[in-house]
Amino acid sequence: MKVEFKKSITFKVLKRIDTLSGDIVLRSDVANIAAPRQISRALDRLVEKKYLARLGYGVYAKLAHSKVAQTTYLKEGVLPTMRAALNRLNVRWEPSPEERDYQAGRTTQIPVNPTTKLKDRFRRQLRYRGMELTRG
Repeated sequence: MKVEFKKSITFKVLKRIDTLSGDIVLRSDVANIAAPRQISRALDRLVEKKYLARLGYGVYAKLAHSKVAQTTYLKEGVLPTMRAALNRLNVRWEPSPEERDYQAGRTTQIPVNPTTKLKDRFRRQLRYRGMELTRG
């Protein structure tokens, strides 16, 4: 991504995000770079330029770019990305019984809308392009 100034807050935030290993970026990952309002503006710019997608309050995901379709997408897909966000937020979860049965080979019926069973209290909403994390 081209930025206007190499010493800008947006550039510093972008460099920090590039060093992160996973696709999930939490606001706390970049909180010590500048003041909170400056971090908010930098993250909003990165979302606007389609480098990041905002999944929920303080939770962002890195986007991949498709040259063929001229669009952006989540590398791993929506459900694995949402579950990775839960892992980063230290929220315990498990797949639904239907999904576990399919993965164990006890059934051949593929769960269409797999739910995620949360074991901890989690009141935030995680969504991407109208698709929301379904809790079971």
